[in-house]
Amino acid sequence: MGIILTPENVDFSEVCLMDEIISRSFLEEYSESLKRYPETARNSLNIFDKKGRGSNVFGNILASRILGLPLASPSQLEHAVRLSPNTFRGIYVEPALVLRTLEDNYNARNLYSQLEKRNIKPTEENPVRISLNGLDLKEDSSSYYGLIHILTGEEEILQDERFSSKYDRRKFLTSDERGVPIFLTKGEIEKLSENEISKLRTFYARKRDLDRIYLDRFLDLVSDWDWYLADSDPYGRVALAKKFSSGNHWWKNCQERQGIKLHWRNLLRSWFDEGVYKIHR
Repeated sequence: MGIILTPENVDFSEVCLMDEIISRSFLEEYSESLKRYPETARNSLNIFDKKGRGSNVFGNILASRILGLPLASPSQLEHAVRLSPNTFRGIYVEPALVLRTLEDNYNARNLYSQLEKRNIKPTEENPVRISLNGLDLKEDSSSYYGLIHILTGEEEILQDERFSSKYDRRKFLTSDERGVPIFLTKGEIEKLSENEISKLRTFYARKRDLDRIYLDRFLDLVSDWDWYLADSDPYGRVALAKKFSSGNHWWKNCQERQGIKLHWRNLLRSWFDEGVYKIHR
């Protein structure tokens, strides 16, 4: 029998879906907050149904702000998918934007300009992924959506050629520590078992412009949808990331919590599989 040693007083994250934890008071507060926005911006933000279902790259940020909880990052979302893939089947979750080129698109141009000031230049060959978590919103009547995204320094910015159309429709099983797919070659796929082949996921990408990158209902990663950033439907979910410590009361009672939990059983299982923190008699 082995004794698995868990780290003490270490901070972890719990990824949960907003519609599973919110109360009616949040929806009322969210609806009330929309009244201060002009009509165009309000239409872009008015996405949640009576159960809090829906998702787009504008409403998610406002919801996060009102709740006081951060949105799940791309890497956190991918971690949650590895631990509980069935939780995400049949829904879609969008954790980030991806900017590939400077086009005749006001929101893309504005974001491109902000990145340039940080000496970051998105290109078709080396796109830039920007997490929704950490971004802010600003009213802008020149935008088709009445809103633009503002970099705050809190967002996660990653420039990586693996977001380019060069990898469109490439297959992968898992992602790296930054939430970027680890693509498989044709030869590697041929060596997979039937069970592994059934778990293959696909990455979709287009060549240009600003897009959202989202986890679709089949667990594929999609960034070739279309230019319309405000699209939302009831299959959308807002993924949030709560922080907790291995030494606090939450940790000791995490089995009683609802939502998607990166709790001790899953953590221990992953550590055990990786051969970490093990002592055998």
